[in-house]
Amino acid sequence: LTAIAPKPSSISPSTILRARRTTVSQTAPFSFVHEMIYHRATFILATAIVANALIPGNTHTTKDDRQVHKVHDADFQCTADEDCNLNGHCLEDSVCECFKGWKGDDCGELNLMPMPAKSTPAYGQYPDGDGNGLASWGGSIWKDPENDKRWHLFVSEMTQGCGLDSWLRNSRIVHATSDDAMGPYKFEKEIIGFFAHEPTVVKVDEGYVMYKIGCADGAITGSNGTGLVGPCTHCSNGTTFGDCPGTDQSYERACQDILFAPTLDGPWERQNMSLAKWNWTEANLGFESHAPVVLENGNILTFTRSWGSPAPLPNSAIWLATADSWNGSYHLVDSKLAAQPALNNGMEDTFMFRDAAGYLHALFHSWNNPYVGAHAFSRDGFNWTMADTAAFTLSTDVEGGSSITYVRRERPHLVLDDDLNPTHLLTAVTTDNGDLLDWSFTHVQAISQ
Repeated sequence: LTAIAPKPSSISPSTILRARRTTVSQTAPFSFVHEMIYHRATFILATAIVANALIPGNTHTTKDDRQVHKVHDADFQCTADEDCNLNGHCLEDSVCECFKGWKGDDCGELNLMPMPAKSTPAYGQYPDGDGNGLASWGGSIWKDPENDKRWHLFVSEMTQGCGLDSWLRNSRIVHATSDDAMGPYKFEKEIIGFFAHEPTVVKVDEGYVMYKIGCADGAITGSNGTGLVGPCTHCSNGTTFGDCPGTDQSYERACQDILFAPTLDGPWERQNMSLAKWNWTEANLGFESHAPVVLENGNILTFTRSWGSPAPLPNSAIWLATADSWNGSYHLVDSKLAAQPALNNGMEDTFMFRDAAGYLHALFHSWNNPYVGAHAFSRDGFNWTMADTAAFTLSTDVEGGSSITYVRRERPHLVLDDDLNPTHLLTAVTTDNGDLLDWSFTHVQAISQ
């Protein structure tokens, strides 16, 4: 949330970042997933479970689950699945055969469908003459397990009528529902008050876990020396007027907790995260910009980032972290097993996910604008490779042949179907609003299957 994007050129995502890939770590003594459970009494059983889950050869994607996109770039030829960004297979004729939801010569682009011509924000309301403007900034979508026509959105909403500039004080997390994954979503209830931000919900055996940042104490923690305690109030119609000083980074250490609920409808209860083994020198923010993957044996794999002061690196660096369960002890992965930081490309807003073939992927907001939709992939959780192609950009096509270019497009999350194919991309966006520069909303775009 620290970079404002300039408007992009008209370069296609398929031409972006054609430089040679850099694989972060080339060797590892054994699979990362094995390392996570090595000291558990159930080592042998869990290893077998995870191997079957994560080794692509043990899962099968049928021909119907793929789409062939013939090469249009005469200079591009694949020699391995990595050249297809692990979003497809490299065929004998050096053509990438893409999995559902992906397209392009190297299967690097999300196969996004044009937006409806009269679409509305998935969550948020454009400022109007009656002062009903409402700003939001991304979240997490789940389909109701009992009702295919009910969708749940957990989203960051700005209170007090403020816009995005107030996020470090006024953001709260709310629950909204819709009968369509695209929305619009209707407010149901507040989950946790300000300041709370970046909700990500994952499914676990017992129910659902929500990861977030912020203390939810009325924007008190982190206010020392800022000239303000509490939320900003000089706002209206989804817009912030004047300066809204943010809190400092002390809230990151003070409030590392998660929420648990047995169902998507709650009730949600806060639980402290165990960070006794956390390396605060390297990952100085604790958990921030994170979206974990839950493996079959209950282990957690996720990215977090370092940033600000004191930070170990000048960029927003991405670090690999793990725990043996969602309510276990979280720590960075040993640097003997995986490169740390895992990525150091100036990125934030991680969304890690596993696909139908068992590969691991992550989407990011990249500060290297206008190519905001960064993507990395891994076979084993150790070795992460940045894709050559942006998964999405600041622009979206609209039915009828037009397009929209957003000023900012961040907080990427995917909606995955029961087979782990991507069906929708959720992002947080701002538009060129004239005087209403910090009004923002949550955007959902369908992915072609």
